[in-house]
Amino acid sequence: MSQSLLHRYSEGPSTLAAPEEARPFLGALLSAAGCGVALLDRELRPVWVNATLAALSGLEPRAHVGRPLAELWPQVAQALSPLLARALSGEDVTDAPVRGVLAPAAGERHLRVGLSPALQGGALAGVALWVRDETERFLEEQRLRARESHMRSLADVACDGHFLHDNGIVMDANRAMSQLLGYASPSEMIGRHLADYVAPEFRSQVGLVLSRGLEAPYEVVVLRRDGQRLPLEVLGRYVTWEGRQVRLVAVWDISSRKAAEELSANTEQFRHQMLGAVDAELRAPLQSLREGTRSLQRLDGLEEPQRTLVSQVARSARRMERMLQELMDFTRTRLAGGLALRPEPAVLDAVVARVVEERRREHPERTLHLEAEGDLRGHWDTHRLAQLADNLLSSVLHQGAEDSPVTLRAVGAVGGVTLCVRSPGLTVAAEERSSLFEPFRRERGATPEGLGLGLYIARQIAVAHGGKLAVESCSEGGMSFTAWLPREGPGH
Repeated sequence: MSQSLLHRYSEGPSTLAAPEEARPFLGALLSAAGCGVALLDRELRPVWVNATLAALSGLEPRAHVGRPLAELWPQVAQALSPLLARALSGEDVTDAPVRGVLAPAAGERHLRVGLSPALQGGALAGVALWVRDETERFLEEQRLRARESHMRSLADVACDGHFLHDNGIVMDANRAMSQLLGYASPSEMIGRHLADYVAPEFRSQVGLVLSRGLEAPYEVVVLRRDGQRLPLEVLGRYVTWEGRQVRLVAVWDISSRKAAEELSANTEQFRHQMLGAVDAELRAPLQSLREGTRSLQRLDGLEEPQRTLVSQVARSARRMERMLQELMDFTRTRLAGGLALRPEPAVLDAVVARVVEERRREHPERTLHLEAEGDLRGHWDTHRLAQLADNLLSSVLHQGAEDSPVTLRAVGAVGGVTLCVRSPGLTVAAEERSSLFEPFRRERGATPEGLGLGLYIARQIAVAHGGKLAVESCSEGGMSFTAWLPREGPGH
């Protein structure tokens, strides 16, 4: 549209018009635009309306002239009001969406509106308004979105079969679904209720899902046509089908997965029973052997070869006991998802001191320091806490240099305690740090006391207490293992 043509006005207050010689051309131009067009004065009353807008309003063009918009289009006047105010302030408004009724007989319309201020001699004289009816395009886009949503729902469920139902009555199914249930074609399923296919003990669960409209996957057992039970995973969602809301259900055959899970559970149970028997049969004689060697080590008068032999037997017994303990703990973490704890009031340095003293007896040639600072009280499983400290100390002793001292430092802080085991002679390659706490990891450069599970179990103990365990470099050289434990573990 030519702004100079639209914005020319005749003399006289509040009168918006084109010069006489331009009227035929102006009318043809505005009517050929394919949009509803109106020229409004400063009081926002139409002074001219084209045939397209008159058709949208259901009134003759002359019936619009001089009437307030609230009277002409009461259901859209409120939505137009802020847009008109912007135009009156000198702003061009383009492609503003407006929804409402222009003509009662035509119903609600979806419109696009544009407004421009009209100037005369530099002063505001009114507003030029154009309206484009996009109702059909809007409705077609809605239909397309509905169809696309349905197709996306089908595509989202790359499944073994799917069907549609309305309040439990099967409306449609694909061939894969009917074959999964042992039927020759989907037509044999249509019109029947879902309860006909669901195993009795699962019918209440399915009814609950339907009543609540849940859209989360769940497992159910169905009955095939021949009576065979079939475990399925089911996922349902609402879609529009033939103009109404129905439920699209996708299913996956999980019979192979269930069989594998059952086999795995049986294998784990057998392993648990076997390890339980081994634990019961070996722990008692190993305990007797360790107590006996301790008694011999406390005797006076043993010659050096005898004392060396007793120490070797004690270390071998400890290694066997450690391997047995690690194997049982590893099995518990895998079967039960973690280690069971028995928390009790404890003081960290008292627990660690016993571990250090025992290691000093077994490694008299090594220098072991124990440092304590702050409040070290808390609720922990003391047996597991001693095991954590012993596993860390064992790893440092076996991986660090033999002439390097080892320091255990326990520090109390707000909310928890820290146990750090460090040695300047301990080095761990950067590429190996991420795998230090993996199970069955063999330590390089040393013969491990156990099965390579020490650090793995130490981390599991820290995690079971609600803490964490990490390895890091020390500023003064060497490496350290640092365990942080809250004073009150999970469940307190």
